[in-house]
Amino acid sequence: MAEKVIMPKAGMSMEFGTIIKWLKEVGDKVEYGEPVLEIETDKTSMQVEAMNDGYLLSKLYEAGDEVPVVTTIGYIGEKGEAPPEGDAPAAAASAPAAQEAKEAAPAAEEKKQSGFATGGKLRATPAAKRIARERGIDLASIDTNGEPVKARDLDGASAKVKATPLAKRLAEQNGVDISTVAGSGFGGKVKKDDVIAATAAPAATAAQTAPGEDVLMPLNGMRKTIAKRMLESHNNVPPVTLNTQADVTGLFALRKQINDISDVKVSFNDLVVKACTVALKEFPNINASYTEEGVLYKKDVNIGIAVALDDGLIVPVLRNADRFSLQGLAAASKDMAGRAREGKLLPDEYTGGTFTISNLGMFGIQSFDPIINMPEACILGVCAITDQLVMEQDGSIKNHKKMGFSLTFDHRCVDGASGAKFLQRVVALMENPLGMLI
Repeated sequence: MAEKVIMPKAGMSMEFGTIIKWLKEVGDKVEYGEPVLEIETDKTSMQVEAMNDGYLLSKLYEAGDEVPVVTTIGYIGEKGEAPPEGDAPAAAASAPAAQEAKEAAPAAEEKKQSGFATGGKLRATPAAKRIARERGIDLASIDTNGEPVKARDLDGASAKVKATPLAKRLAEQNGVDISTVAGSGFGGKVKKDDVIAATAAPAATAAQTAPGEDVLMPLNGMRKTIAKRMLESHNNVPPVTLNTQADVTGLFALRKQINDISDVKVSFNDLVVKACTVALKEFPNINASYTEEGVLYKKDVNIGIAVALDDGLIVPVLRNADRFSLQGLAAASKDMAGRAREGKLLPDEYTGGTFTISNLGMFGIQSFDPIINMPEACILGVCAITDQLVMEQDGSIKNHKKMGFSLTFDHRCVDGASGAKFLQRVVALMENPLGMLI
């Protein structure tokens, strides 16, 4: 018996998921636990695994489609088994935009005049279905006065333009005739990059003095969530940012010694995380959240490490980070960052943080004002390591390595002196690292 593939609900706040791509095609063999498709939620991308062995019988939605959670998106069953009849993509009314539902109404009215039987099920002969599939023709657009669609009814019918919803919206917003755009997707499907290329093409061929056209790129789910959370933090939290530097000259030599004898290579960010785990235990008011009832001190040290993605940002959380050794932190953070970029994080792996670290040092940034990841009270920005000449006590001049730190805290529950003392402790641990490793 065919089993449903559903759009998972990855988190209590998730309402819709967008299909990035199918990893299996109809007819492919599928094993239990094997990834079938990739989806994007409002926070990350992830893979949907098969819940049973069999063959992929059908795909009810394509790449780019936004689908409500717990909606059937495909079927897995025995080889040659027919998928249940009557299943089709969710009605436009279930989409978040009411305008889409309004625009879908005339099309639904037209379908009543075609080969739909009472109850909304499309009737067509097997030959007509095969021809329509091969030519990309929308059977619902064929007017047969209520009779089943036959092969001869398709003579002269134009092919349906296959495009992702994002590509369609982008084409409409920029006045591009999507039927003229060559699709690079599977089966010639038009994707957003195809529309962008088509939009830019006229400007490239026009006279050099002609102004180019602006391109509006619709926000994806992750970017919408980032925008919402950053604005919420900016509007609701009174932030203060403190900037300082740590002399990490000695840390360079110690890190090299550690990496020479350890199979797990330790980064400077791993050392920062380790220093923060020690300091957070000593300053519980930093490992806290502001609430209307009072300041909530967290018993666990769960450190979020910001990871940049191609189209957004995600913060995997190292739970109980204070219980890890330095090598354990290095291995765990590397694993989580890698799975974050591959879209393989589980929902509970990017929630529940109590303190966040954002590292922009690799870009040469020497100071910045990181925005607090609510409901946390603080976030630490890690800046670039720079060379600075320092006069020693004997009067000689030597080169030292200095690392910048930018601590932003919620002034409702953390005072300036408390934030300064915490930052001072992190600097001390970075300058005398044996204190956090023993």
